[in-house]
Amino acid sequence: MMAHNNLHGLLYQATSAEYIALCVQMYQLARHALVDRLRSGTFRQPAVIFDLDETVLDNSAFAAWQIQAGTNFDENTSWKEWCDSGQSGAVPGAVEFVRFVKESGATPIFITTRLNVTRIGTARNLMKLGVLNEKEFALEETEGTKPEHANNTRLFMKGMPSLTVDLPTGPANFDLGNKFLQRVFCGQVRGFEIILSVGDNLSDYAEYYGRVFDSSGSPASGQFPTVASRKASVLQDLNLFGRDFILLPNATYGGWLSAFEMNQLGASDELAYTGNPVRQGLAEPQAPFDFGAPKPAQAKGPKFSGNTLRIWPGPGSAKTSNNEGTEK
Repeated sequence: MMAHNNLHGLLYQATSAEYIALCVQMYQLARHALVDRLRSGTFRQPAVIFDLDETVLDNSAFAAWQIQAGTNFDENTSWKEWCDSGQSGAVPGAVEFVRFVKESGATPIFITTRLNVTRIGTARNLMKLGVLNEKEFALEETEGTKPEHANNTRLFMKGMPSLTVDLPTGPANFDLGNKFLQRVFCGQVRGFEIILSVGDNLSDYAEYYGRVFDSSGSPASGQFPTVASRKASVLQDLNLFGRDFILLPNATYGGWLSAFEMNQLGASDELAYTGNPVRQGLAEPQAPFDFGAPKPAQAKGPKFSGNTLRIWPGPGSAKTSNNEGTEK
């Protein structure tokens, strides 16, 4: 049976009523957590940090295309084009909570591992959903490539250029290459007080869920958190969930899969870091399996049909970010 590794996880997120209920439930919890933190009235620049993909942006159309095409994740090719196209939908409850954060007097800040070169497409996507306003998008479009833009933007992306800042102690260079360094920048330079974080992956909150550190505190080369170590970290952090960090469900990809892949315990369809594209070129069977036939019959057409799941048409089909996703 040539079942796609991501099929059931994607169908759960794209079609189940339970997924909608879970997301809305977690964003309702986020409202309570935010109100509780703000009640003290001691924060001068409170901020809520959001991840983007599968936290604010729903990429099920891209995931469906991956299954249909039998291809792997590659951030420099099809994933980049998907981000540039600006076609992601909204995770249930996300846009409403972003609005609630603003109305509560806090600042929503978005820190994502999307490549900085996809800034315009991603910003346009967020504007279309009402997460960024037109003035903010215009600044992203005209100033987004400049290092100084980090002083004004609410959108932090992977691979942003470093920035030298004049501090009372003298000039200091801030590396803005990843989301953890960007959180530090938001606090130390921008003056934000991060009172709540929202993400779909534990490493959206704490770096040790995605990396192993040696005794000096430096990332250990070639080592990655195991299934057991990630669970141990959760037990250590139990009192933080629902208070400091709100976790959205994601059954399709994340650090939980990397714990298998990076430690060579198995392979999934999230193979961006392994160099072993086991599904490359795989053609999925399209017709029902016939036990009497010598091999499964093949049929043309998309893997999914009907109106239950939106599928991205694929690379080359959405060159401009004004194109909308199509129902197939």
